[in-house]
Amino acid sequence: MLKLLTTLGLSASICTCFVGCQFQRARGFRFHSARTTSTVATTQLTQADATPSCNMPYYLEEASPTDFDERTITPDRLRHMSLQECLSHGLGSSRIMRDLGVTVVRSPQSIISNLDPAIAFTDPRIGEQAALSAFDANLVASTFYDSNDRRLNNEFIGRNGFFEQDLNTTQIGISKRAATGGLFTIRDVTIYDRNNQTSNTFLPLSWESYIEAQVRQPLLQGAGVQFNTIAGPGATPGQLNGVLLARVRTDTNLIDFEKSVRDYVAEIENAYWDLYYAYRDLEARIAVRDIAEETLASLANADTSIGKRAQAQEQVDRLQSEVIDSLNGRAIDGTRTNNGSTGGTFRGTGGVRVSERKLRSLIGLPINDGLLVSPTDTPSVAKVVFDWHSSIQQALTCREELRRQRWVIKQRELELIANRNFLKPQLDMVSQYRMRGFGRNLYGSASATDSLFGNEFQEWQLGVEYQAPVGFRRAHAAVRNSELLLVRESEILREQERGIHLGLSNAINEANRAYENLMLQEKRLQSIVTQLNAIDAKESAGEKAELDVRLETHRRLLDARLRYHQAEVEYTLSLRNINVEKGTLLKYCNVWLNEALGHMDPAVQYFAQARSQ
Repeated sequence: MLKLLTTLGLSASICTCFVGCQFQRARGFRFHSARTTSTVATTQLTQADATPSCNMPYYLEEASPTDFDERTITPDRLRHMSLQECLSHGLGSSRIMRDLGVTVVRSPQSIISNLDPAIAFTDPRIGEQAALSAFDANLVASTFYDSNDRRLNNEFIGRNGFFEQDLNTTQIGISKRAATGGLFTIRDVTIYDRNNQTSNTFLPLSWESYIEAQVRQPLLQGAGVQFNTIAGPGATPGQLNGVLLARVRTDTNLIDFEKSVRDYVAEIENAYWDLYYAYRDLEARIAVRDIAEETLASLANADTSIGKRAQAQEQVDRLQSEVIDSLNGRAIDGTRTNNGSTGGTFRGTGGVRVSERKLRSLIGLPINDGLLVSPTDTPSVAKVVFDWHSSIQQALTCREELRRQRWVIKQRELELIANRNFLKPQLDMVSQYRMRGFGRNLYGSASATDSLFGNEFQEWQLGVEYQAPVGFRRAHAAVRNSELLLVRESEILREQERGIHLGLSNAINEANRAYENLMLQEKRLQSIVTQLNAIDAKESAGEKAELDVRLETHRRLLDARLRYHQAEVEYTLSLRNINVEKGTLLKYCNVWLNEALGHMDPAVQYFAQARSQ
């Protein structure tokens, strides 16, 4: 019967292994076109939503996009904001570094927030606190109770070979890793032993207690404060996580955050000046359209041919369509960072409402609230001259990308120092001292405690332990890998510095070009206005000007006004871009990075603040 039950149990176990552990093959999805027959798909894709919680905020705006035209853009429907106000509002309300491409929707994993430095600092795997925890003291305590009952092939054990025992072992100790790599341990062990051994001195039970101190200090591999603060205790090639490396990673993350703030500030400026140009574009088109309408009205008499009236009407209609496009705009890329230059090269696509919504999105205002944001600042037209030698020195010192790369090089240098330590053999010195006590009681007469502190039994141990892999293949590979990485990062820094020279040279040259072009566009605009006034004066004197000349002058006036305002914005952005290339944009915009003082550790929480002049 027992054999039958055993066979059945084994069969059930085998069936469970072959059936219960089998993976079911996923069914493939079938895509059906509109011309496919009504065949039912074997598997349909179903939508699964996460259960709502308090960590899932719900954002909804009540206002909808309001229709605007040039007649409804009145002062009471404008919200006037300066560039400094936009920067203050954006940096003060945003925890996410927004951009004009709305990357937060397309790839949220690549977004940088003001929580990232704190996240890096508190990372339980590679953060600074995780690295420091390797040197924390560890408290160990345990107690185990054993009940033994056995028959032995020795009649001198127990009673005629029958051994019964109640055994309790309790220990408590603490260990601490030192910065030199040494491990210090001290523990207290108490043993209660009750058995039927006939040869026992104390019947039926005895107590044993001892205090033990042990020191293990590496002498070659793993020894020294430098190695342990770089690699951390117990490190292996390729697995380095010391305090210094963790701090370098934190500093690198801080520079990444600073760079993201720089790009965010640049994006706000880009959107601000895009909106400024969109308003000037709209104003210019409205003004020229009104002039064209006056010209059309002046051709209403019977002496004017149908062809001329149609020619003037065509110009009015074309300008009116341009006004509509200039007011509403199209959802296409405007000025953005890294489109031709690091800070962004002006791309005047026009469109008041589209540009205004982009600025609102960047600075955290509601997308729609019945008002239109109107810039109050005007572009700078003062000539600024930059000294090349001081500018390039400032760029090589302050530029965020170069500062980050220097930290990466420092990390590679530290890794090389640590990996060279693995070329040494493992040689540890081990020392141990123990005081023992033994008695019939734990306390009282003939107790184990009295014997322990009476120094009756003392033991010590001193020795060395040696271990080394033959050839050190992994250690040599780690050292070579660190050397190659260090050379690579150094070459990257060299090329980055050359790139900074290129970017700053282009930025300074662009500022000079933009200023000269601004002066010429201003002269051109004045000339066309003078020409148009001359035509009007000629009309007032009774001399009729050719219609083609008048209409062409209107078109040139519009083009001149747009080119002048474009030159204004280009020059302002060129000055901004020089500060981007020099790494001084935040200072240029009065933006300062401060550590937040709150309930969190001040060293791990960072915010950006914009300060007014």
